[in-house]
Amino acid sequence: MSQYSYHIIVPNENTVKIKKLTTQSTQIEQLTGKLSLDKITSNIQETIRNTANLKDEQIHKVGEALFEALFDSQLREDFLYFYTEVTKKQKQTLQVILEINEIAMPEVVAYPWELICLPQKYNQRDIHFATNRKLSFFRCRYQLEEEAKLSIKVNEGEQLKIALVVSKPTAEPRLSNVEYQEVQQYLRSLDSQYNQVKFLPVMDSLNSYNILERLEEDEPDIFHFIGHGQLIEENGEDIGQIAFVNDSGKADWKDAKMFSQLFNGHTPKIVILQACETGKQSETNAFSSVASRLMLQGIPVVIAMQYKVSNQIASTFVKEFYSQIIKGNSVDIAVQRARSRIVIENGFNQRDFAIPVIYMNASDGYLCITEIEQNPAIPNNPRLKSLQNRKEQIKSQIVELEKLSNIYTQYIKAEYDGARRSRLNRQIDNYSQEIDELYDKLDNIEDKIKEI
Repeated sequence: MSQYSYHIIVPNENTVKIKKLTTQSTQIEQLTGKLSLDKITSNIQETIRNTANLKDEQIHKVGEALFEALFDSQLREDFLYFYTEVTKKQKQTLQVILEINEIAMPEVVAYPWELICLPQKYNQRDIHFATNRKLSFFRCRYQLEEEAKLSIKVNEGEQLKIALVVSKPTAEPRLSNVEYQEVQQYLRSLDSQYNQVKFLPVMDSLNSYNILERLEEDEPDIFHFIGHGQLIEENGEDIGQIAFVNDSGKADWKDAKMFSQLFNGHTPKIVILQACETGKQSETNAFSSVASRLMLQGIPVVIAMQYKVSNQIASTFVKEFYSQIIKGNSVDIAVQRARSRIVIENGFNQRDFAIPVIYMNASDGYLCITEIEQNPAIPNNPRLKSLQNRKEQIKSQIVELEKLSNIYTQYIKAEYDGARRSRLNRQIDNYSQEIDELYDKLDNIEDKIKEI
């Protein structure tokens, strides 16, 4: 676990405070510097707003301006010295934590801080905060007391439960194309390879209340949402919304406040908000807005996308993120390594590496203390593989039948003809019987797997 941290606190438009913690001392060293928002010029602000121009050299210019705004000359020298001491001499990872007063300066919070980098004019080493493998860079809630921070560790002997929630409004063509199969397939492979990982049946286009009930029933550690978002203006303020699906297959837009109601009964350790490539240009800004609200609502870790993201980039990020967790790394390190991989594969000329944002309010970022052990029976046991595959097929069948049953139930509410109501009720009974039979088969398969 990293015991070295460089905590950057921005309480107002004039001040930057630094708290440094090392393993050599239990005392926190503190410094104060000047926030220079004038470094983020009108040209830089226009580039940030017009995301189509955020590419090539403009990416580096924005990153350098963000650095100059946070670090005056004294803090710059202090950071470089501390970075060298920790990463070069001690050969340890340095946490860089950004904490901005979101109430006083919401526009400053909205800047793409994941682009921040050391300006070339100082003729120093190349340091990109979001991708440097000797750093872990994340945001946290302003003035969150230590005692309010929660542990996200999975209890010994328990499985790491992952819920994939897909919101695909099939009745609206512009929102119906949601790519999630590659992520689903990868998570299924983790379930089959590692006994300590449990990939729950996919929640595909369920309404928000059914999702809430599934959350309380399954109690996942990770809530991974793939779908669409939008920004709307309300009373002069941009409000982020996320699209769920109603019983007619249309988008049911929920703002951050309503979205957070899903977690009143069960609070996941991590919420991942993954935008779909086919959505509006504003959708990832909406996801980022919802993410910051979830951070204020007490979700320990929230990961979101602050720009429109391609399926290829999203898939690369997600796979590397989960693989790093399986290795026993903290979630902040997992995000850092995943962003680093995006850079290695795509370079700095695209903003892709800065798309994932992590807000962490946890006492530390460790889900698992040690690397999750691979199930040794998987590679050389075809029968076990077959049973695992059959188990997933049955789970998918159950989900589909439950969806159909819910649809017929809604039809009954609107149907007044007695004969039609009777036919609908019979069909629902048939679905219930099929679901019960599938659950019996699932139990039988589980028993056979345990025997192996």
